[in-house]
Amino acid sequence: MAEQVPKSVLFVCLGNICRSPIAEAVFRKLVTDQKLSDHWRIDSAATSTYEIGNPPDYRGQSCMKKHGVPMNHTARQVLCWDLKAYMCVLCCSGSLTAALCLTGTWAGHQIQEL
Repeated sequence: MAEQVPKSVLFVCLGNICRSPIAEAVFRKLVTDQKLSDHWRIDSAATSTYEIGNPPDYRGQSCMKKHGVPMNHTARQVLCWDLKAYMCVLCCSGSLTAALCLTGTWAGHQIQEL
């Protein structure tokens, strides 16, 4: 039997310290709770360089902790490679969708707006 390729999703927001790491953490918990972690590659990234290397905002971390959702992330910028490597890229706003489509690497079939 052929090896099953994991499904993959990348959540994107402007700084990768608020919306996208929260979406990543919640999605990761849902996948983990369903015992499907081995079948998914989940990550998040920023369109900007403002927050690279920083942890998620303390308010998001507090909210995730309150709801029992583990969160462990360091902000990074989305790379052209990401647009090819992930099955689905979910943007947290319309302007981010446009920014990704203008990067020079067309991946519109997999970029969706949340």
